[in-house]
Amino acid sequence: MAGGISAPVALMRLALTGLPVEAIIAALEAEGRLAPLLAVARQRRAGLRRLEAMVRSGAEHGAEPSPEAAVMANRAMFDRLVQVSPEASVAAYSLGDPALLDAATGEVVAWLRGLGLLECRPRILDLGCGIGRIAKALAPHASRVLGLDVSPGMIDAARARCQGTPGLDFTLTSGHDLEGLEAAGFDLMLAVDVFPYLLQAGRTLADRHVRDAGRLLRPGGSLVILNFSYRGIEEDRADLPDIAERHGFAVLRNGTREFPLWDAHAFWLRRVAEEASPTAP
Repeated sequence: MAGGISAPVALMRLALTGLPVEAIIAALEAEGRLAPLLAVARQRRAGLRRLEAMVRSGAEHGAEPSPEAAVMANRAMFDRLVQVSPEASVAAYSLGDPALLDAATGEVVAWLRGLGLLECRPRILDLGCGIGRIAKALAPHASRVLGLDVSPGMIDAARARCQGTPGLDFTLTSGHDLEGLEAAGFDLMLAVDVFPYLLQAGRTLADRHVRDAGRLLRPGGSLVILNFSYRGIEEDRADLPDIAERHGFAVLRNGTREFPLWDAHAFWLRRVAEEASPTAP
């Protein structure tokens, strides 16, 4: 009502409480001030039902006793969710609607272009690529896009979705680190709704992935994180600069809101160029 979030995000938040779709619609019908949101809910009833099924499917996932167990649980959860609704599994606010997901994806790509991060056809690492929706949208602007995901189901969906797209590859990642990739092999690393799951598995995993990003990005390259956690933005804004500094990054955006449709917070880190070694006399 205050314009702080879009209608799809508001409906997503209601659905993620576990309320059945019909209960959500009944509650909106009882609140006269929310007639515009009720209209969207009725229009998106089928998508809300897909999200309801996705919430039920993921309900068994909870806190895990170790990072290893948490990574395995995330892998299993996303393998299940991508079967329920590919679009909602990577962006619940899409309500399973491909057109809504495309619009949100377009916002991200336009923002990256506005920052100058897609100039000169960069090499891009898409961490947590999901079904490949952002990787595919970035491919025309890049010399190479490598999508990584912990979920075999997501990788299968991404390969099917992006079949025939030049300069685009997908592969599994361990969820523990980014070992095995070429040092300074990328100009841009993008992590869309990935770090919240790393932090849930343990702060060490999140720290390790920022460290590895420092190795994989060329000096001057960028790490863009869209949502660092689901704890609260003030905690993220307090924690991330310290992590960034320890791993050779400068913070250019620290938890800003950038998108009309999606309520994500953006963090833009730039790899600091290493100082030249002193020349021996």
